[in-house]
Order: sequence, then structure tokens, then C-alpha cells
Amino acid sequence: MKRGLGFALAAALCACAPAPVQMPAAQASEVLNLFAAGAGPANICSSDGRALLRGAVRSYAREMAQGGVTWPVIPQASEETETITSVDISVMIAFAAGFVKTDDFQAPVRGMLTHLTITQWPEIQGLRRAADVACEDVQALQQAASGFVVEQSRLAQMVHAAHVRNQGRESAERLRRQSVRVERAQTRLNETAAVVQAQMRGAGV
Repeated sequence: MKRGLGFALAAALCACAPAPVQMPAAQASEVLNLFAAGAGPANICSSDGRALLRGAVRSYAREMAQGGVTWPVIPQASEETETITSVDISVMIAFAAGFVKTDDFQAPVRGMLTHLTITQWPEIQGLRRAADVACEDVQALQQAASGFVVEQSRLAQMVHAAHVRNQGRESAERLRRQSVRVERAQTRLNETAAVVQAQMRGAGV
């Protein structure tokens, strides 16, 4: 009897959770860019916001798969981060936090998600637990991590270009300024991660 009641309650909870929102790929792209920029059209900490994000991921992933493109870009080595975008990072962190699910993606990405190197970052570990007690701070961490990877990617591209073109003092100055941006993004990431960790400790998680 109790077991049957438990199944009934679980079914009721699943029924109450909004299904991923259906939308065309163009709208999905817009939604994903807004979420990555921290300006999502809905609060990711709400069930409706997560349904919107999941729907955007599903629609965009399906469109990319139909075009023969594997999305999101999941780097398997450090040099592969040159092609990654803030949206890619934002979506991967959303997965790490449990905001989107494995079945929201297309094959072969589904099988690659369990091997995400980003989930091994000290700042990212434990996000699924943190999202339950400090969702707003996890959202800020998502944006900080996206910003850090984008700045790091730009620096890698600039270093490569400088070697190819053999540029001089002007190139060195641009590299210096970009290195400062990377350091600032890293500091923001570390500080945001510290806030999340403090919230988790305070909640006994």
C-alpha cells in the first residue's frame, strides 16, 4: 500500500513539473544567448524558467544535429577550447547543476556529458546540491564560468595569431591586456564559487 502511494506521489510530482517548452530553432538560439548573458527571459531557478531553457536546448540541439553539427562543443583537450562559446559553457554548467537533462541533448553528446572535464573544476563540483540551496548564486557562477572560458579562448586565439603573423610590440600589448581580462574573469569565478560554497556550508550540504 505504501509503495503504491509512493509511486502515485512521484507520478503526481512529475505531472506538475512543466514540460520543456517547444519552440523554433531561431527562438531557441535567442533564448540560449540570453541565458548565457544572464538576461534570460525567465528565472532559471523557477520550474517555468527551467522548462524554457530545456526546450531551447532541445530545439537547438535537434536543429544542429539535422545539419550534421555536434552541439554543444565539448572540449576533450585544452587546445579544443578555442572553438567554444559562452553558450556552450553556459549549457554545460546548466547540465552540471541539473537545470537541463541528458535527454535534452542529441546523440552522441548524451554519451559525452558524463565525461565533461568542466565538472571536475573545483568551482563546479557539487553544483546539483548547491542549486537546491543557492540557486541564484549558482546562476551567477554559471555566468562567471562562461565569461572566464570565453576570455581564455580569446587569449588562446590571440596567442596563435601572434605566432602565425610574427607580430611585434603592438601584439604583445594586446596579449597583455587580454591576459588581464583573463585574470579578472578568473577572480570573478573564484569569488562567485566561494559564495556558493559558503551557502552550501551554511545549509549543511
